[in-house]
Amino acid sequence: MGQTFLLNLAVQNLQLSPYAGIKPITLGANLVSLSFYCMTLLLIKKLLDVREQQKLLVQKEKEMDSLQNLLRTVRAQRHDIINHLDTVYALLSLGRDVPAKEYAGQLVQVTGNTSHLLRLEQPVVAAFLQNKASQALAREIAFYIDVRTDLKELKVKPYALITVLGNLLENAMEAVELLPGEQRLIHLEISRSEAGYLFSVSNTGPPLDPAMKEAIFRPGVSTKGPDRGLGLATVLEMVLSYGGTIEVENDPVTFQVKFPE
Repeated sequence: MGQTFLLNLAVQNLQLSPYAGIKPITLGANLVSLSFYCMTLLLIKKLLDVREQQKLLVQKEKEMDSLQNLLRTVRAQRHDIINHLDTVYALLSLGRDVPAKEYAGQLVQVTGNTSHLLRLEQPVVAAFLQNKASQALAREIAFYIDVRTDLKELKVKPYALITVLGNLLENAMEAVELLPGEQRLIHLEISRSEAGYLFSVSNTGPPLDPAMKEAIFRPGVSTKGPDRGLGLATVLEMVLSYGGTIEVENDPVTFQVKFPE
């Protein structure tokens, strides 16, 4: 509203007299009007710059909150590590080798994921993946995250990347939930090569039907019944909008998303 008012005011003051150049006093008045117009434009630009800086400040505050939450998780895990080791030792002392192995496996999974996420230079993405790891643990799914790059120079905005990974990871969790507990496995690999950034999400769920593999990115096409099938269509649209590609492989089912440098 304020910018519109200033713009209208500037336009009104830019209306030069038809006698401009004939009388010095008229020429002077028009120069004053032009100067006021230029100052108004500069003021508008300054207001837009301030608004943009406010948006960046809000985004940075969110990123700092995400990073602090992640660091709190790491501190909590380190604080509790003795209790976890005591539990494993007690199970082994009682001859409960299998529960001890399962417990130690969960411990390695959780702490390993957190350590990998700390390498990411995008705190919002790291916090999102930490939350996904917690959801997987609650759903008794082994979720391993392998981070080999920091994403510092990735051009894809965090909300877009979260849309892509969120859909792929949720689909993977739904695919493995039908399996026995020990077979539920999801692996996320984040890496970088000369061709760009690679995000690979694989799961141990049932292989895709060849016909479904070709049509799976069409809106409304899904193996989960009616009113589904929008997630992968959104993923494809988002990937293409950033000049990326997505490929699907079977055995194991793997979605590979590539974004250019």
